[in-house]
Amino acid sequence: MTDGLRHELKFIISEADARLLKLRLKHIMEPDPHTGPTGRYTIRSLYFDDFSHSAFFEKADGICLRSKYRLRIYNQSMDTIKLEKKEKLGNLTRKTSQTVTSDQVLTLQHSIRPDFSREGGLIEELGMKIRCDGLRPMVLVDYDRTPFICRDGNTRITLDENLRTRLYCADLRASSEAMIPVLEKGQVILEVKFDDFLPGYLSDALRDIPKANQAISKFALCMNLL
Repeated sequence: MTDGLRHELKFIISEADARLLKLRLKHIMEPDPHTGPTGRYTIRSLYFDDFSHSAFFEKADGICLRSKYRLRIYNQSMDTIKLEKKEKLGNLTRKTSQTVTSDQVLTLQHSIRPDFSREGGLIEELGMKIRCDGLRPMVLVDYDRTPFICRDGNTRITLDENLRTRLYCADLRASSEAMIPVLEKGQVILEVKFDDFLPGYLSDALRDIPKANQAISKFALCMNLL
C-alpha cells in the first residue's frame, strides 16, 4: 500500500457470532494494548459537517472519493483528544490524526471563524474548512469497541457494540445519559482493516461467521436519526 491507504471491510453480524469471534480471535491475534483488563474501550466521536450535510449525502450517494473530520476521545476522558480526518477511496481508507487540547476543542465547537494558522497540521486545515465551507460539529456518536491487532498485514479487527447517539448535541463532553440506540437489538459492527493482504488464517477465522458486507458508516447511521 502507498500513502497510508488501507483496505477497510465492514459487516453486520449477530451478537452471538460476535461472542464466538471474540473467543476465536483472542487465540490468534493480540488485544489492543490500550484496552486494559476489560479487552474493550468506549469511543466517542464528534463529527463535523456543513449546513447542507455534504459529508452525509456524499456517503449516501456513494461518492468514491470523500472525507470527513471528527474529534475523538476514549472512555469519556478528555485527557487525550484526537482530531482525525478520514479519507475514503472505494474500499481504501486513510486516517490522519493530531492531538488537540481542550481549549482548541472549545474553539472548534463554538467559533465560526477559528484561526489556527499558527498551529499548522490538521487543526489548521479544519479551521479553514470551518471558515470557508461552514463546517460545524454535527453529531455525537458513542460505541463500545473490542479490538484485536496482528502484525501480519498490519491487520486490525474490531467489534463495535451499543452504537448510540445524542440528537442535536455538539458537545464532546455531553452527558451520556440521553444517548439513544442506533442499531437493531443484537447487531454488532465487524470491521476488518489491513494493508496489502489479509492473512489466510484470519480469513479462515472469519469464513464461517454469517455476515453482510456493507458500506457501513456510524456517522451516517446516526445522522439518519436527525
